[in-house]
Amino acid sequence: MIDTNLDALATGAKIRMALPGLSNTERQIAEWLLAKGNVESKTSIKSVAEQLEVSEPLIVKLSKKLGFAGFRELRQALVEYLSSLPIDSEQEIEPTDSVESVLNKVFANSIQAMKEARSVADPILIANAAQLIFNAKNVVIFGVGGSAAVCQDFEHKLLRIGILSRAYSDFHMMLMVSSQLDENDVIVVISQSGDTRELLKAVENAKQRHSRVICITNNDTSALAQLADYAIFSPAKGGILLGQNAVARIVQLNLLDVLFIAILLQDHDKNREKLTRGSRVVRHLHGKGSVD
Repeated sequence: MIDTNLDALATGAKIRMALPGLSNTERQIAEWLLAKGNVESKTSIKSVAEQLEVSEPLIVKLSKKLGFAGFRELRQALVEYLSSLPIDSEQEIEPTDSVESVLNKVFANSIQAMKEARSVADPILIANAAQLIFNAKNVVIFGVGGSAAVCQDFEHKLLRIGILSRAYSDFHMMLMVSSQLDENDVIVVISQSGDTRELLKAVENAKQRHSRVICITNNDTSALAQLADYAIFSPAKGGILLGQNAVARIVQLNLLDVLFIAILLQDHDKNREKLTRGSRVVRHLHGKGSVD
């Protein structure tokens, strides 16, 4: 059953996804609007402008840039979004926090990010991306930094159903590999910013070779999202200690789990057989009942 708060949650997710494409001033306004307690049903555009020391026309411009008709529509969407949040979901880690408090905040933040990611996930797009990977001659996976570990996890998942892919995190290797691909090959690119220069160069090379591109990114206006045939979004809240990087990995891994299962369902019986065969061959390496 789909959560009835999905539409409300999508407001926060869509605004977070738009943040990288905003100017510094616009971003400050948007982040202030997203903070719990700043916007209520009777909050006026004048009071927001005075509080942030910006012009009212700039707030209207930002509202439209975020996909709303004006400030009133944005305010209503924000009120519904903020009222759907758990009490502790927007709290940053404080120096005086106990371990129990940290535990609650970290889990609340991750759960909220997961819910927001689900609110903007497009099942048809994911199904099409899965079909593309299932039918590909070669599948390569690109990601650097924290995303590199997520790429390796997806490589392992695909191997379990007999898809021999390869994850790359070295820029030179990415460039070399991308120059050898063709229209029958697929690249899966994982990048939270969607703007890593060297990563984009490898994707551009692959596109020139008519390869298909699937990406997972937080930024729906990024160059990577524009280059991709299918862009899957992983919105995550930023913060000094509750930073978006760790939460982004959790969201990315779950989205890739969905993509993997969608690939498996392309030919359920044969893929389940491969899954069983792959698990059986390494079973003796693990303890009783363990599954890796």
